[in-house]
Amino acid sequence: MTSVRMLRSRGGGAPDPAGPAADLEAYALRMRAQMEEMANRLPLPKTASWEACEMPGVLGEWVRDERAADITDRAVFHVHGGAYAMGSPRSHRGLGAALSRTARAPVLLPEYRLAPEHVFPAAFDDVLAAWRWLTETHGVPAHRVALSGDSAGGGLGLALMVHLRDEGRPMPGCYVGMSPWTDLAGTGPSMQELDGVDPWLSAGLVEPAARAYAGELALDDPRVSPLYAELRGLPPMLVHVGGDEILRDDARRLVDRARAVGVDASLGEFPGLWHVFQAFPGFPESRQALREIGAFMRRHTTRDG
Repeated sequence: MTSVRMLRSRGGGAPDPAGPAADLEAYALRMRAQMEEMANRLPLPKTASWEACEMPGVLGEWVRDERAADITDRAVFHVHGGAYAMGSPRSHRGLGAALSRTARAPVLLPEYRLAPEHVFPAAFDDVLAAWRWLTETHGVPAHRVALSGDSAGGGLGLALMVHLRDEGRPMPGCYVGMSPWTDLAGTGPSMQELDGVDPWLSAGLVEPAARAYAGELALDDPRVSPLYAELRGLPPMLVHVGGDEILRDDARRLVDRARAVGVDASLGEFPGLWHVFQAFPGFPESRQALREIGAFMRRHTTRDG
């Protein structure tokens, strides 16, 4: 976790969320560049490959493990995290490769516009456009797609499902949230209880990122905080969270709310672990979590819709 702490310290400290917009943008750009630099140093599995994917108005990448090279009728649609202000398909190739290996399917990583330059609904619109391309133009049936996301991407993925349901469009076969950020208002007790324990995130970092993405919307608006959305009718979901992260209660409350309206929802809480620990595949707990995620995705995307 030394590299994580270095990344945060080199960012120069989180700005005041009510301060000048220029300060928020400068901070986001510094953190974004440093995240990409760190991600570029991470080795990728020799069994993985990636290629650019150009969709109408949106870019992305396909990531494939060699075990998924010939699969065309199933896919994982993974929305990357990064507090809506950083991250890219390039920074998430390693996680994409791990998902491809365990789900035995190619992984599409869409590249969405980032805050603070682009506020809501820019990121959502890009993710929706990529989803429609995958399921309507590229031709992978929606029920054979596992929709997943980490951190902010987990929130975006959940918001996408709510939108698809409300529009009467075909739904993914399942949803996987890895430390999903579902409450930008930060009302979960863990936001304060675990502040300073979580090596990745702090409450001081989360607040300016939330405001930068939401723009003029209230932070508890269901469009940016899908924890507050109506969850009835969503597909099966699996949510993983570390026991030492400030977003722990985002995950707990999401699963509780989903179960309360009849959604098949499961929670995996991993004591002592941090935000999106699955991105560190060298740890036994990460390998265990990825095996569970892969089995869940295969089970829900290999049957008829």
